Order: sequence, then structure tokens, then C-alpha cells
Amino acid sequence: MSPKKKTAGSTTAPTSNDISITSINPLIFISHDTRDAELAEEFSNLLKSASTGALKSFRSSDTKGTQGIEYGLEWYPAIMEKIDEASDVVCLLTKNSLDRPWILYEAGVAKGKLDKKVIGITLGIPFSSAITGPFALFQNNNGDSDSITKLVLEL
Repeated sequence: MSPKKKTAGSTTAPTSNDISITSINPLIFISHDTRDAELAEEFSNLLKSASTGALKSFRSSDTKGTQGIEYGLEWYPAIMEKIDEASDVVCLLTKNSLDRPWILYEAGVAKGKLDKKVIGITLGIPFSSAITGPFALFQNNNGDSDSITKLVLEL
């Protein structure tokens, strides 16, 4: 909101023309095993394309662009900061990642922040794998075309 205008000793409240509204693009944190970096990149590209650029994403394994951790930064604080900034956390659940402690940790940190939605997507593994253990708490996505489409629309 812009400050009040002062004219010749008087103060007037700002008008609707004085207020600029900026929209903030949601940030989707893509939690994944580094062995699934290519899959995370494809999912990030899908989000960007389907939302015509409105959805931004973060994936720690990005070494080609600006969606990862900048060289020289400490990785742990950078990841925690991005989880804080994210509107949603999407966990790519694959044979590489399902039982990895780091995926579970990132999901747990995000869930501890009450305003964060955590979504698991099973890719290349049975959906039943995601409904045991910690991911049983979440409404997960089975990774088929219809489910992915619905998820992208919800994000």
C-alpha cells in the first residue's frame, strides 16, 4: 500500500489507483532422489508448460538453470528456505526414493509447517507402496495421466 499523500498541510488516504497489487507465483518444491534428477526436471517442465509459466519450482538437483542451489551456498539452509517459501511440496516416489530418509525428512519438515500441502506421486512403483509408512497420511497421486492433470490444475 502506498503512503498517504500530503498536499498543502492535508493528508488524504490512498485511492484504489494508488494501490498496486502484485501476484506472487506459487513455488512448488519438488522433493526427489538425486538419481531421479531427470524425472524431476521433466516434472518441473510440465508444471511450467501447463501453467504457462505461472508455477515456479525448486529442485535441488538442478545444475542447468535457476531452480537449484546456487554454487557456494550451504545446501541445508537453502533447502529449508525453499521449503518455507513453497506453497506445496511434491515428492516424487520412485524405486530410488521411496525409502530414502531425505525424502521423508523434507516431507516431514513441510508437514510440520501447517500451511504446506505434501503430495506424493508414485512413478514406476505400485501405488500401494505409497500408502504405507509416513506417506500413508497424505492423499497421494498414482502418477497416471488423469491424476497428474488433476494435480497440475490444483497447484
